[in-house]
Amino acid sequence: MKISKKQKILDQSLALFSAYGFAHVSISMIAKEAGVTKSLIFHHFENKNQLWEKVKESFFKQYAENQMNLFESEKDPIELIRKSMRYYFDFVKDNPMIPRFFAYAHLENDENCGKLDQPLMERGSQLIKKAQAQGLMRKDFNPVVLVMNFITVINQYFVAKCHFSHWDETIYSNPNSFINDFIENTIKGIRP
Repeated sequence: MKISKKQKILDQSLALFSAYGFAHVSISMIAKEAGVTKSLIFHHFENKNQLWEKVKESFFKQYAENQMNLFESEKDPIELIRKSMRYYFDFVKDNPMIPRFFAYAHLENDENCGKLDQPLMERGSQLIKKAQAQGLMRKDFNPVVLVMNFITVINQYFVAKCHFSHWDETIYSNPNSFINDFIENTIKGIRP
């Protein structure tokens, strides 16, 4: 399947932004890596800021749609947490530049990141609060903290491999063991 030039621009932008952050990437760098002219980039995107936003939206949309479908299809709240954590882990494993991209976005105080995932947080929080009210989860934790915890740990698992692999090589030689342990420890912590 042939990739469009616009998609090539988005793909190379993600790679460069993930490697160097927004501030240290130029349109010239993107054009060179994508094998296109700067004028073609400006044909598709008004400026570097718009390109940054489109890169962010393109992969976030894919993640968000699947997570929203999971919210609707999984009726057991404990299984929903398990599946959400597993889905996020697999998504990041399949898209390893994403946590690096967001690390730069956070370092550069990109406030639009929070706007993108706001609908997911609202829906997820509602479902967790409902489970807490039904006695299926402890009532003494904030749902946002639970989600922050699993997103942060999973992102760090991929971003800081050079650090954590010194502690225990097996968490990287067997990623399924890592995520299964993490999921089960989390579930034990939220049960009443």
